[in-house]
Parts: sequence; structure tokens; C-alpha cells
Amino acid sequence: MVNPFLKDGYLMLHASLNKLPILCADDTAKTRCSSKAIHRIVCEYLAAQGLENDGDWQARFVDCLIDPKYASSARVLVAQVADDIGSIFWTLKGGQEHCERSDWASEHWEFWQGIRRFYLAGGLLHGPIGAILTEAVRRNLESRGLSGIELRLTAHPAVISLIGAAKYAAFLGKDALVFDFGHSYVKRGYVLREDGNFVVHTCMRKASEWTQWECESDCVEREAAYALSDFIERTVLEMLDTVTARGAVCDTAVISIANYVHEGCFVSRGGYGKLRHVPQPYDRYLSERIAAHTGKPFTVHLLHDGTAGAYGAQEENWQEEAFVGFGTSLSVGFPCEKMDFPFSYTVVSD
Repeated sequence: MVNPFLKDGYLMLHASLNKLPILCADDTAKTRCSSKAIHRIVCEYLAAQGLENDGDWQARFVDCLIDPKYASSARVLVAQVADDIGSIFWTLKGGQEHCERSDWASEHWEFWQGIRRFYLAGGLLHGPIGAILTEAVRRNLESRGLSGIELRLTAHPAVISLIGAAKYAAFLGKDALVFDFGHSYVKRGYVLREDGNFVVHTCMRKASEWTQWECESDCVEREAAYALSDFIERTVLEMLDTVTARGAVCDTAVISIANYVHEGCFVSRGGYGKLRHVPQPYDRYLSERIAAHTGKPFTVHLLHDGTAGAYGAQEENWQEEAFVGFGTSLSVGFPCEKMDFPFSYTVVSD
């Protein structure tokens, strides 16, 4: 099955699901189904129940589902969220009968109709809430009469793009620093081969910086682009110092980033799109910057975050599969032949 969303192996802009109109809602997938959107309605629910939210809103909501006092109303909210998320798959599988999208032709809808398995991940599905929502969406799709589709929650859904970056490092045959630069947070780590198994070490995430989508002028955007690049550079160097202090040697970084990239170059879209103002290809520019700091050769590889997520989720003998990540925005990606190899790994929290 030819994938019309790929060009030269790179994901194209119109693959995005964020602006997908979803059935049964006069809205888009992002405004209804991103982790930011779900966070808002769950926090509103917790406040309406007079419950404190200590920051771990997912855990607090799971507590409501098992508390007889709140279980009934909490299940209603789960069904509502499942209906919104289910509408994404219902729309994709229903094709042009369910919505119109000017940047998709019949070949794009036919491709989605051929997808049989969706891998689900992202910060929204972290912890017990992930299995609860995935099962609720399955039931929602069954109630709509949609069969022949498998929803599979990935292992480690909150860091699946980091794992995908680690798998790409394995493809390169390298120990490497790995990152997932999102619009809200940066997830960091490194992957080392130990006794034939890959160990993905994850470190404490940090808040993203300079990822605002809009700037008041081109001049301001250009300044923000270099500030963002400096932030990325510092983040890589900090991680390199950490790994070096632990006795490991890494001359490679694989970066998953919330933007469309083609041969190391950025597209003008989203908070990271401003990096197009920095010399391109950006992976080469950043490699040279890191090497200048360390005095040693260093290579950076860039991956679209949805593509990295698909790599992390991909199993052997893949076919007719897609990845959907529910983070600050929705991400999408597809497995590929070159990543169809055994990848045995362990995740360790440092």
C-alpha cells in the first residue's frame, strides 16, 4: 500500500490530524482530543466535585473512577472523551462520506481505510488512564459498528518518541543521546547497548522554551529562533556532560521534535518552525555547534516526533499500521521497512 503522506521517506505537512474535522463535533481533533484539551475538562470536573488537583490530574481522575462517590459521573466523562477520540478514527475510516478536507484527495482517504492497526501513545495516555481510555474508545467504535480496526496502547506511552529515537540510534549502530522536544516539555535520555540489549535511560524532563507559535514580527521571530536554537544546544550539551560524567561515550544525538523536517530542514509550522531562520540543514548546523563546544566530532539526527513515535511502537512484520500521539498537539507517524528489526530494550529512570 503506497503511503501518499510520505515523500522521499519524510512525512509531509498534510498528514497532520490536528485540523481534522471530527464527526459529531463542530470542532477539530486537536481542540477536542489533545492532552491540553482533555486536561482542561478533567480539571473542570475535579473542581466541580470540590476535589483538589495536586498537579497529577490523571491520577486524581483515576481515583474518582474507583471511588463509589464519584465513579458514576467520572464514567460519564470517560465516555465523553472516548466519543471525541473515537470520532477521529470514525472519520478516518469513513472517508469523504464523513468529512471534507481540501488537502486530501481520494487516495489519502483510501489509505486511511486500509489501516488496520493504530498505535496510541502520548502524555494523555500515561499511567492507568491510558488503558482505561483505550478500552473506552474500543467500546465506542464497536457501538458505532466500526469493525476491523485494532487500537493498541504502546508500552511507555509518555516517552514513546524517546524510545523511537533510541531505536533509530540502534539502526545507526550507535550509543546516543536521545531527546523528544515537545511544545510543553523536553524529554531527555541516552541509549546504551549492554549485553545485547538496549538500555534507554530517561532523565527528568524540563520545560520547553521559546516554543510560542506566533511572533509579532519577522524580526522578533528570527530572534526567538536563535534563542530556541541556543536552548536546544544547551540541552544537548547538558545531557552530554551528564553521560560523560557517568563514563559513557556518545558522539551522536537523535532528536525527536514537534515539527515536520525534510533532510534536516524545518517547515514553517508550529512552535519549532521558527528554526527555519537558523542556518539549514539544522541537523548539520547543530552538529557543528556541539562539535565546536566539545572539540570532538558530533552528529545530530532529526526526526519528526510522530515518525519517532511510530518507530518506537513498530513491531516486527509490520503492515497497514499508523501511530497517533496525544500530546499538547496530536502527532501522526507510520512504521517503515528500514525499522523492521528486533529491538529489545529496557527503560531505566535515572
